[in-house]
Amino acid sequence: MQAKPVQKTIGGVTFEDRFAHLQDDTPEALDWQWERDRIAREAAEASPNYAPVHDRLLQLADAGGYFVPRKRGALWFGYAEDGDDQVLRASAEPAGLGRAIVSKNAISEANGGGNVMLAFMEPSPAGRFVAVVWGIDGDMMGKWSVYETATGRHLLDTAAIMYSGARPGWLPDESGFWIDGRTADGVHELRFVPVAEGAAERPPVPLPDHLVAAKHSGLTLQISPDGRRGVAVTEPHEHVALVHVDLETLEATPFLPDGFEGECDGSWIDGETYVARVNNGMPRGCVVAIPAASSRDMASWRELVPESEGFIGWAGVVGGRLYVGDLVDVSLRVRVFELDGQLVQTLALENPGSSQSMLTERAVRPTDIFALTHTTFTRSSVLFVHDPETGELRQVGEAKHQLDDAVAERRFATSRDGTRIPYFIVRRKDVDTGSPQPTLVYAYGGFNLSQLPSFPATHVPFIEAGGVFVQASLRGGAEYGKAWHDGGRLFNKKNTFDDLQAVAEALIADGVSVPDKMVFMGGSNGGLLAGVAIVQQPHLWRAVVPTVPIFDMMEPLPDTPAVAGVRAIFFEDYGDPKIPDQAESIRRWSPYHNVRDGVEYPAVYQVFGEKDLGCMPFHGRKFTARLDEANAGDRPIHLRVWRDTGHGAHDPADAARWNGEWLAFAMDQVGLKAAGPGA
Repeated sequence: MQAKPVQKTIGGVTFEDRFAHLQDDTPEALDWQWERDRIAREAAEASPNYAPVHDRLLQLADAGGYFVPRKRGALWFGYAEDGDDQVLRASAEPAGLGRAIVSKNAISEANGGGNVMLAFMEPSPAGRFVAVVWGIDGDMMGKWSVYETATGRHLLDTAAIMYSGARPGWLPDESGFWIDGRTADGVHELRFVPVAEGAAERPPVPLPDHLVAAKHSGLTLQISPDGRRGVAVTEPHEHVALVHVDLETLEATPFLPDGFEGECDGSWIDGETYVARVNNGMPRGCVVAIPAASSRDMASWRELVPESEGFIGWAGVVGGRLYVGDLVDVSLRVRVFELDGQLVQTLALENPGSSQSMLTERAVRPTDIFALTHTTFTRSSVLFVHDPETGELRQVGEAKHQLDDAVAERRFATSRDGTRIPYFIVRRKDVDTGSPQPTLVYAYGGFNLSQLPSFPATHVPFIEAGGVFVQASLRGGAEYGKAWHDGGRLFNKKNTFDDLQAVAEALIADGVSVPDKMVFMGGSNGGLLAGVAIVQQPHLWRAVVPTVPIFDMMEPLPDTPAVAGVRAIFFEDYGDPKIPDQAESIRRWSPYHNVRDGVEYPAVYQVFGEKDLGCMPFHGRKFTARLDEANAGDRPIHLRVWRDTGHGAHDPADAARWNGEWLAFAMDQVGLKAAGPGA
């Protein structure tokens, strides 16, 4: 693609954009994109590693663990696989067959076809109804659909919304729920959705900017047991109880005092008291009881669980007991307390390990029994149920996958500023890490999201082939609390990149690998990190795989209402390029703007979703064209764009192809031969 350079000035920063003509979806840009996509797909599928890797990933597709069954009333609600279908079921047992309520194939058929993705579901308090959020063919504008549990009857759909992590806030009488939306000018607005027959309409509750800044992507209204109050908590990455809503008068007022900085979220103890984990001025966090009537007066708060050695990530009340999850040495600990703060027990969970369901939920939902999935680097997720009354911790079923011949160990690297960066090495027991081995490093480092010990289903073929898998916990995540997040965002974003370099250099210094045998892979924010690895650290990597990445950070998204929520999320971690001092900072590390001529770049396999609202394919077009122009080496630069797909592949068959392509490419680059199914 021929460059057509133009000068641009954004946030007072002037720069040359050599491929600005690839920003828009013009016929020329799309023709070039789809030709590069064809070349990338054919190259991946021609790899001798592709078929065995694909088949093995298909076997591992049910490793799961992201969705935990929910008990409401006498019933457990959960997803189950049925051939190529995903079914929402209600049962008397946590993993019982029960009865089907709805499935993704049924929703697809009712809506004219297409590949449906079922995301979160939220049953009503006694289980009479259940709401499910879904989208079709990667479209990130989804709907909440409501079904009657006893009959499976479809009752209603909400208007299309960009899914932001916000959940419905059901009223205790199950008459309906509150859901977050936005007005035409982008102001948050709580809207009531009547569900039960005869349920009264309620006017919307606008939440102007002084209550909820537009930068917050979504809100979940957590409703008190008596239905009189609600607390609106921000979603999806930082959880802050910003607003108290009197559900009788519909008056909305601030919940937290002026100047409160940090997270505050939990659940209701009773109609007057909200219990929350907070980290305002407390690096590790504590748990407090907050009287709703005086929530803005911190002197009225009562400490229940003091700050300790762990970093508290969530807390909430289940069955009259307080459950607290924290991270100790980058591994999950779950403690159970009386409501007065007296420790009852610590759940016996294998470490290093974590809960993918709690990492996804980041909150304890109202119920009378506690459930979570738990996983380790060598065991896929299993379901645990804890009875708050008896203290019994029961495992439900067995792990579907186990790496009996693998071992995991934790190590530390030292970043540029002296900070210790934890990372885990997972390998076959017979692989010698004292001599250089093919190594695949995975990291994220952003948006307050922790990378914790979990079954590496996507990377298992690499491990089984004799490679070393490395998972690093970089600043920008939440592994060590608020300070860890703040240490890797905005003007500190460079620390995330330095942390990755420190891990790579430690692997080399310790003899685990050498640059010619190392691959870095990251997705979404990790895809941005992969772009930085390409342009800032080309000497450290044989190949780099950015999936659903962003590269042009001076113009990451179009300025349209459709992506306002995504833009708000971006600006929280990356900064706003329209603000001069932030623009200067972003320009220094934006991958697209830091490609240099005459550099031998690593092999690259980029993966995008055609309908991704946040990480749009134009990033790949511009970045690929600039790398083609600047590259002094001969390693391949591939651009893959999946049609009718959003922010990743969710159907098991598509996911096996999506991950099989880039993983086969990576294994080819470092000389690994896939073991295939049945390894």
